[in-house]
Amino acid sequence: MAAIFAMEAYWLYNQYEYSSMVKAEEMKEACAKAFETEKNIRIDKYGDIIDKYDDMIDKYDDIINKYDDIKYNNSNVKMLIVLQIGQSVKKRKEKNKPVKSTIRYTLPDTKKKLSVKNIDMSEGVEMASRYMVSQNRRFDRSTFDSLLYAAEGIKTDSFRFVKTNRCMIKPTFSVSGGLSKTLHMRYSTNPLEMEAVEMTIPIPVSQTLKLMIWKFAASVVLLVILGFCMMYQIKTIMIQRRINAIRHEFMKNMIYEMKQPPETSDDDTTAIKIGSTLFFYELNELRHGNEKVIITSRQAELLRILAENLNKVVGREVLLKEVWGDDSYSNSMALNVQITYLRRALKSDSSLSIEAIIRKGYVLKDK
Repeated sequence: MAAIFAMEAYWLYNQYEYSSMVKAEEMKEACAKAFETEKNIRIDKYGDIIDKYDDMIDKYDDIINKYDDIKYNNSNVKMLIVLQIGQSVKKRKEKNKPVKSTIRYTLPDTKKKLSVKNIDMSEGVEMASRYMVSQNRRFDRSTFDSLLYAAEGIKTDSFRFVKTNRCMIKPTFSVSGGLSKTLHMRYSTNPLEMEAVEMTIPIPVSQTLKLMIWKFAASVVLLVILGFCMMYQIKTIMIQRRINAIRHEFMKNMIYEMKQPPETSDDDTTAIKIGSTLFFYELNELRHGNEKVIITSRQAELLRILAENLNKVVGREVLLKEVWGDDSYSNSMALNVQITYLRRALKSDSSLSIEAIIRKGYVLKDK
C-alpha cells in the first residue's frame, strides 16, 4: 500500500511539473505578444514616428530587392543608419536563404557608432525602431500589465530598468522555484543603448493545484477502497482458517466419541474372567479385587483377541489386521508399545502374563 501511494504521489508531482511547464510556455507567448503590442501602442501615440518607421520598412524592402547599400537619416531622432550588403547577400538571396548583414548605427548627440554583425535586416530595422520609440517615450509598465491581464489575467512583479552587455532582439525567459514557480523575463526596449526591462510573473498554479487535489482525492479514495478489499480478503481467509480448525476439532471429537463404548451399567455389562481379573470389554476396564484399571480401546481389542485365544499363540499379523487394519512397520511398532501397556495393566494379577513368541506373535497365559 505504501509503495502504491508513493507511486501515485510521484505521478501527481510529474503531472504538476508538466502542467506548470505548459502554463509557462503559454505565458511566454502572451508576454512576447504583449511586448510587441506595447511598442506599437507607443508608436501610435506619435504619428511622425509611424511615418519614419514605415519609411524604414520601405527602404528595407528596397535593400532586399536591389542588393545595394543604403543610408537612412531620421530627422526626428537624428540617427544615421547604414546597411552594408556584400556580394554574399546576392548568393544567399538567390538560394532563398536568410539574408544576414552588418548594420552600422550612428547615434545622435554622442555621435556614437555601433556595428551589429551577422543579423537579419528585419532585426536591424526592429532595433532602430525601438530606439526611435524609446527616444520619445520609455517602456510603459501599466500598458504592458493591462495587455497581459487581458490575455492571461496576470500582472508583473519586481519591475525595473537594467543595462545589458549585448544587443537583444527577442525577450529571454527563465523559470525558477519548486512547487511555487516564477517566470523571469528580460526584454530589450532599446537595444542600441543596451537598455532593457526585467520583471517576474508568478506562474498561476491554482487551477493546476485544484486539478491535482481532485486527482489526489480520487487516488486516496481508490487506495482506501483497495485497502478495504485487502483487509476484507485477509479477514475472510482468517475466518475460513478458524472455521477449518473448528471443523477439524469437531471431526476429531466425533471420531473419538464414535469409538467410545456405549454407557451401560455394571449389571448390563458382561465381564470376561481372565485368571483373577474381570475384563469389561464395553467399558475398557479391568478389575482385580478392589483395584480398577482403565485401558484404551486398542488395548481392549488386543486383550479381547488374546483372551479369546487364552494360552494360544496369536500371530502378529492377525493382531495388526484386526486392530489397525494393516501390518505396516509403524503399526508393528505401535503393537509393541500397546502390549507393554497391557502388561502393566495386568501386573496386579500374578496368574496372568503376556509372553512374546519370537517371529510368531503373543500368547496370554493363565497359570
